[in-house]
Amino acid sequence: MADYSKTTNFAVKDGLASGTAAKKIVGSEFDVEFNNLQTAVATKADLISPAFTGTATAQSLTISGTTTLAGTLSGTFTIDGGTF
Repeated sequence: MADYSKTTNFAVKDGLASGTAAKKIVGSEFDVEFNNLQTAVATKADLISPAFTGTATAQSLTISGTTTLAGTLSGTFTIDGGTF
């Protein structure tokens, strides 16, 4: 997963004098920003039905309804106050 980090500070261009070459926004700056956004969005988990690989860690997790677990479970689990 990649977090989005802004590459170009577009706001600083507002303070530059008219006619200054650096005041212009060029296509390559937009391209970099949109590529960064595309990567960040494409590598994040979806809100609905996310698919995780590797190890998913939750500090606190509440599950309600019917839950199906598949694979190998290890460790200690407490369910409804009981431990197994």
